[in-house]
Amino acid sequence: MAASFRLVVRTGPNPGMVYELTKEVALAGRDVTNDIVLGDAEVSRQHSRLTRSQGGIVLEDLGSTNGTFVNGERLVAPRLLRPGDLVGMGENVTLMYESTAPEVAATVMGTGRPVATPRQAPMAAAEAPARAGQPAVEKPAKAGTRRWLLAGCGCLLLLAGCGGVIYVLDAYFPDLLYGPLQALGF
Repeated sequence: MAASFRLVVRTGPNPGMVYELTKEVALAGRDVTNDIVLGDAEVSRQHSRLTRSQGGIVLEDLGSTNGTFVNGERLVAPRLLRPGDLVGMGENVTLMYESTAPEVAATVMGTGRPVATPRQAPMAAAEAPARAGQPAVEKPAKAGTRRWLLAGCGCLLLLAGCGGVIYVLDAYFPDLLYGPLQALGF
């Protein structure tokens, strides 16, 4: 039997929810028409695409506003997922990628009947054991924080530019700067 693949929600809406990746192509996003529906405001309507390939599942960002991340690194090109990868969508949603080998059925002695092995319930993100030799994965910086930082830097540059223009006018062209004020009686 072939291996199967799935995503398990670690953070975001419905933690512990399991999405079995059985289709050749699955879409993930906020819109209810997607195969994987993630009801979070930071997730785009059609956020990313998961495509089955010979080597596993390939993840691709579909031009989402807040980005798709694998192990904290923003996707800039399609990427083959490895078991244990953490997939981030926007600021709040994290999913664990798992590859499940076919379950081996045990045989009860003397009966010859297969007995299904029980599946372990998915662990909450806080209970997930750290993988040996792997660094802790940090949540990507919030997009809103980056926007405010860029806006603040832009305002500082604008103020510095205005101050520079006023300094040059005051030092080298005082008539141009103060002439209209003197004409008005100031």
